[in-house]
Amino acid sequence: VLLRYRRSLLGPLWIPVSMAIVALAMGWLYSGIMKRPVQTFVPYLATGMIVWTFLQGLITDGTQAFVSNASAIKEIPVPGSVHVLRAVWRNLLVFVQHLPVYLALVLFMGVDAFPGMLLAIPGLLIVLLNGLWIGLLFGLVNVRVRDFTQVIANTMRLVFFITPIIWFAEAATGARRMLVAFNPFYYFIEILRGPMLGAVPEPRVWAIALAITAAGWIVTVPVYARWHRSIPYYV
Repeated sequence: VLLRYRRSLLGPLWIPVSMAIVALAMGWLYSGIMKRPVQTFVPYLATGMIVWTFLQGLITDGTQAFVSNASAIKEIPVPGSVHVLRAVWRNLLVFVQHLPVYLALVLFMGVDAFPGMLLAIPGLLIVLLNGLWIGLLFGLVNVRVRDFTQVIANTMRLVFFITPIIWFAEAATGARRMLVAFNPFYYFIEILRGPMLGAVPEPRVWAIALAITAAGWIVTVPVYARWHRSIPYYV
């Protein structure tokens, strides 16, 4: 993180500053468009964007975990999981750096986040577990199919708009409800954003998030065990 902002005046402070500017500007604009009170919409949007940035970073950086460390993989015999752990740790640090923005909005907007916010801890652990298997599996796929990076990047752009980040899940009616019900990102955003705003996610949301986590590891473990030794030959 520090290397990205080397010689910058604000350095890593740009991370929370940029998030605060975008969240406040979009919150003010879209609260009027969607006829929502600023006091509730801005924290909702800001928290959603913080969680989305975290999820997006885990997926995009995880996909690049092996390719971006090609030189180290060829020269230093360390487990591939080390590079995935570095990607997860880097995005966790960015998430933590966004938290001052969240805390400031909670205090300023009068959001009653406690004690519900304590549920964000197990939610964060679930997201991190998913970040690990995604890095191992997607990183392995990307080693063999380099176009996979572009597929992920373009998919993430689309998913941002069809996931309840700017808009509210209850606003989707009819067939559009499928954008919520069958959208895995919705559940992972909710198990973090809900508690951070003082809400308790429904048991169904937790159950689906855990089911996706379990399914991801069930697929990843045998695939990675079978193909991880070929990584140095393809990066």
